[in-house]
Parts: sequence; structure tokens; C-alpha cells
Amino acid sequence: MIKLIIAFFTLTNLIYALEIIQKPIRFSEHRQELTLDYIRQHYGLSPEEITITPKIIVVHYTAIPTLQGSFDAFDREELPSSRKDISGSSASANVSVAYLIDKDGTIYQLMPDNWMGRHVIGLNYSSIGIENVGNLGTLTERQLEANIALVTYLTKKYDTIDYLIGHSDYRCFEETPLWLERDKGYRTEKDDPGKAFMESLYKALPELKQAPCR
Repeated sequence: MIKLIIAFFTLTNLIYALEIIQKPIRFSEHRQELTLDYIRQHYGLSPEEITITPKIIVVHYTAIPTLQGSFDAFDREELPSSRKDISGSSASANVSVAYLIDKDGTIYQLMPDNWMGRHVIGLNYSSIGIENVGNLGTLTERQLEANIALVTYLTKKYDTIDYLIGHSDYRCFEETPLWLERDKGYRTEKDDPGKAFMESLYKALPELKQAPCR
């Protein structure tokens, strides 16, 4: 049975009930070890666990039109060979995020939000990823409202979070202490979740910092 978590928080002097449905992706010891390998290889760090201190929330879209298709993309433990843009010569951790939001605004938690997911080059070790089902121009008003509520909840849960950014802005952090990627040739071009979507988020959440080069 799917477990439903109800979290209550204050937003603009009103009380909201935030529903988060648990829909865990596979994250066995093997995937955790692959994640530790990623941290060692890309960041030059040697932690014993994959827990992080969240400082950034990164908003994405999945570029997949359905919830199930989006979930399936994150569920496998190893990165598929089709992801030649970010795959290496050996087995590596598949992409993953803590939260997935469907077009109707339903929020699903895929993994613990203080575990490192692979979703943004250079910033995985300090960020929580939120994926939205869909593509540029197809994200819905309900998804926007769910993002606002979820980000508000996360910033109250973790007082260490300072930044809210779109995936498209990740390279703005290359000259900051938060950037950890050691391979200078390992970059991808991103446009998600779209300028209009992020501007709406920033208008609703002005207390959070934007990417430094916006």
C-alpha cells in the first residue's frame, strides 16, 4: 500500500496540508555504492554514506509525457548505455531525484531527500532535485502550485537551503564553493524547466536566492 504523508506548514499566513505519496525507486546497496563511486570520481570526496546537507533546490522537467514513463526512467539502478552524454566506460549510478510531480500536481517521493541523487552536474552533493512530468511549455498550473508548496515545505525542513534554481542555471555555480565537478569537459546543455516556470516560482518564493549569474 502506498503510504501518504501529511505535512502541515504556513505559507502567507495560511495553513496548507501537503500530501506526499511514497513511490520509492530501487535504491539498493549496489546503487548506493555506485553513488559513492560517483562522489569519489567526480568530486574527489570519500564519504562513507550518501547523505547530504541540502543547500540548493533544483527544478527539472522529465521530457517524458507520462508519470509511469518518468518513474521508470529513474527506477533502474544503473545508468543505461543510451545516456551517452553522461555515461562512462563502466557501470555508474542512474539519474535520480527525491521528488516527482505529476501533471495533476500530485507529489511523489522517490528516495530520501537527504540522500544524494544524480540529477545535476557539479551540484548533486548539495541539492534536492524536483522533477516535473512533461516538457518545455507543457507544465501545468497544478504542477506550479505543487512546486511552490513542496519548496516551502523543504525550506522549513532544512534551514540550510539558500538557493532555488532551474536546471538550466546549474553552470552559474562553476566559480562558487558549491561546485564540485572535477572533469572540466563534463557538461550538458539544459533548458528545463523553462524561464516562465522559474519566474513564477521566484515570484512566489522571493526569500530564496537565485543562481548567481541570472
